[in-house]
Amino acid sequence: MTKNDWDLEAANATYNVEGWGTGYFSINADGNVVAKPLQEEGGDIAILEVVNEARARGLPFPLVIRFQDLLRHRVQSVNRAFDNAITEFNYGGKYRGVFPIKVNQLREVIEEIVDAGQSSHFGLEAGSKPELVAALAMHKDPESLIICNGYKDPAFIRIALMGRKLDKLVIIVVEKLEELEQTIRTSKEVGVEPLIGIRVRLKPDALLETDPFSRRVAGPRHFDNQARGA
Repeated sequence: MTKNDWDLEAANATYNVEGWGTGYFSINADGNVVAKPLQEEGGDIAILEVVNEARARGLPFPLVIRFQDLLRHRVQSVNRAFDNAITEFNYGGKYRGVFPIKVNQLREVIEEIVDAGQSSHFGLEAGSKPELVAALAMHKDPESLIICNGYKDPAFIRIALMGRKLDKLVIIVVEKLEELEQTIRTSKEVGVEPLIGIRVRLKPDALLETDPFSRRVAGPRHFDNQARGA
């Protein structure tokens, strides 16, 4: 391909901008990448102009360019998609999405996501004690969830139960009987009724028998009996 053959169509085909950009990024008539935080609902921002302005201000490179409106638009789009599907198929349940804090721990990012999803009761997911503390601090909507995943030692469970005392919908997700027993034991010490979710991993019997790192996990009925017995 010669220089004269290079045009917008060739650039899009070479870099597959339409594929990964999903309407948020494209190439303008000048051949520069532009961001469209609201897709076709708003204007576009030339990335090169942002870079040139940052350089003119003396900002050090490399730098991260964050589009808050894009975060908001994505959260609202996801929730709108589930709302439309629920309506279309006459589903009787509700969708309660959560943002995993491990993806991005920056306060301004989490604040934007929580605010954007407030009307849909969009919550947060925490997989460690620091993440859980952050989730409890950022959580404002009494109808949204805080999902607790990851390794759960007594301190983690105690922090989650403190959230329950604050009337937050903190759900401790367990996948082992030991975790369930520890959650029940700690909840009695704290004096609060926990909200417990169960993760069930489905694996073929052949894998369970040949993989030395796998073992059979008690079924949901065992968890239910353990919880009822408490």
